[in-house]
Amino acid sequence: MTFEHIVQINDLTKPELPILTRFQVWEGLVLRARRPDKFLVGVDDYEILEQEPAYMKRCLQLPGLEVVDEITFWHETRIEYQTQPTHTVPAATLVMDIEEPEPESLFVRFRYHTASIENTADAMPYDQYLHQAYVATDVETIQIIRQLAETGVF
Repeated sequence: MTFEHIVQINDLTKPELPILTRFQVWEGLVLRARRPDKFLVGVDDYEILEQEPAYMKRCLQLPGLEVVDEITFWHETRIEYQTQPTHTVPAATLVMDIEEPEPESLFVRFRYHTASIENTADAMPYDQYLHQAYVATDVETIQIIRQLAETGVF
């Protein structure tokens, strides 16, 4: 399954809404990688296995599931997740790009590639469920970043 969607950060046509800076959005997306328990439902525990300025490897404990992923950071531009395949978890990729088509007009483009259930009647509904869950999580991520920015965390 491959899909992408965009979440608008700043709506310049609505001056009453607080404007987030690229730095605030970036710091929020980095926080999602470093503190998945604050952003992802069902994270029972996690461990950072390796960490460098532009790379980290982590292990997430989800109900009945362990997920290991590697994350690469391109400062204030892109974060890429590579989920390592196991017998219960397929290989997957998530790329988050911060886009700014005009000054202060920020968006985050989320691009997913996940192995699909193959050759079953359940593949399409399962893919649709994943798509909806990913979009909901990404929209919530931006809401959390907005809340954290309002409290001065970034």
